[in-house]
Amino acid sequence: MSETPHEEPGLFDLPLTPGRTDEPGAAAPAPARRTRRAAGERPESLPLFTVEELEGPPPVEERVESEASRPVPRLRAVAVEPEPPARPGAPLGARLRASAGDLLVLAAVATLAIAGARALGAPVAPAAAPALGVFLLAWSFLYFVVSLAFWGQTPGMAWAGLIARVGESEPLSFGQTARRWVATWLTWACAGLPGLLALTGRSLADRMSGSRTYAL
Repeated sequence: MSETPHEEPGLFDLPLTPGRTDEPGAAAPAPARRTRRAAGERPESLPLFTVEELEGPPPVEERVESEASRPVPRLRAVAVEPEPPARPGAPLGARLRASAGDLLVLAAVATLAIAGARALGAPVAPAAAPALGVFLLAWSFLYFVVSLAFWGQTPGMAWAGLIARVGESEPLSFGQTARRWVATWLTWACAGLPGLLALTGRSLADRMSGSRTYAL
């Protein structure tokens, strides 16, 4: 029995279409993947507006009900301390006592100056009164300015139980004490009549210096 020699397929005997064979029983070729859209098919487009934007905001009733259903935060009660009442000014009687004390100190200094002049052999005559007045003015300036700037009170005010402050607690500046000195001499020169302003709570010295006088 003669065997038919097996012939190898030539180049032109291979199938031109991939997956296709003429042999019986061969599997059908898989359909080619679509690489292009069919003719007339429109590409999908993204919507410009959402459903909520197209439908509009919910009715007012629904919004009111949704806001009413939210829990309301509880507010913590804070105790507010009442402001302390304004500190009253010094009474007129205490101010008069302080002025009298300061006048007594100035009178004692004038007496000592006259006694010292006599001890030195200097003649004490009415013509020497202007010089004595200038000396008392210079000495009283130091007396008022230094004592008020450092302690807030003159010796006469300390005797009457008074203290001068800016507001209620701040000390006076040197400029304020100088203005109080000027106001004090104006009050004395006018026979104490400007001191009646103290009935309103602030004397002339308080108003000119922007300060207040309190009782300790």
